Amino acid sequence: MTEIEPENDFGDRRYTFCIAGTQKSGTSTLSAMLDKHRMIQRAPKKEMHYFDDEKRDWASGDFSDFTVPAKRPRPQLMGDATPLYLWWPQALERIRAYNPDMKIIAIFRDPIERLFSQWVMNVNRWPEVAPDWPEFLTRFAPDGLEDHIPEGANVDGYRMNSGVVRGYYGAQLERAIAVMGADQVHALEFRSFLGDYRNALDKITEFLGIHAFRTYPDLPHSMPGKPTVVGTTPTPADIAGLVERYRQDFAVFKKLSGLDVSQWPLQRLIDGDLQPDELAAQYAKKVVAHPQHD
Repeated sequence: MTEIEPENDFGDRRYTFCIAGTQKSGTSTLSAMLDKHRMIQRAPKKEMHYFDDEKRDWASGDFSDFTVPAKRPRPQLMGDATPLYLWWPQALERIRAYNPDMKIIAIFRDPIERLFSQWVMNVNRWPEVAPDWPEFLTRFAPDGLEDHIPEGANVDGYRMNSGVVRGYYGAQLERAIAVMGADQVHALEFRSFLGDYRNALDKITEFLGIHAFRTYPDLPHSMPGKPTVVGTTPTPADIAGLVERYRQDFAVFKKLSGLDVSQWPLQRLIDGDLQPDELAAQYAKKVVAHPQHD
């Protein structure tokens, strides 16, 4: 008796694009919206963390397990939304080896604002192990983007506590263009995306080579952060130090991206329109001091 193939057996589908950056910049929102497009198949989960898996034998060149069963017979794109790919050492090189035609999408948010948001998220999610602000500010804080995981570093700790290094946007974009090619990298700005998401989606679907949304999805509120965090407030000196740390890389980023970042706190701090103590005071409103112990 001949075995009948299941009606929904449409083979396996390879990933063709990824939302590779940056964390705490609306990647969950963008991923959820793109999943609504009829030409895009939803991935098994939002963050696949495939190309930052340091337990894999990357020298083997075997990517056969990075596919998903197709749910429909018609062609659809498959995207992996793992926002640390853009800065994770060797992730982009691995992506190129997997699919040299992979399209890279990255949303950028002010690096100081993004850093503070990551710290708030870490402390609220993992209060028992997440470092307080002063320690978080100094952990994995090299002078530039790294091309390898620091020797002796715990991979999980590096993944969770690497905050400052993720803000070198110029170096990240530079590397993405060098590895994948400028025509395969699409950058967008966090505030502009949220403020005019239909226009942003139109540019992304054009970049992916598919038709625009016939019906635009509503803007979701994915993973909203808690309004406050228990910890140590960033100081004006901390803010000023971050400005100097990011200043040179930020100039590279502005030139490469062409994005309007005029309202970013970092740009306003550089221009003198915002003072470190003013930004520190804004963050202080979101931080509750550690309870005093007898």
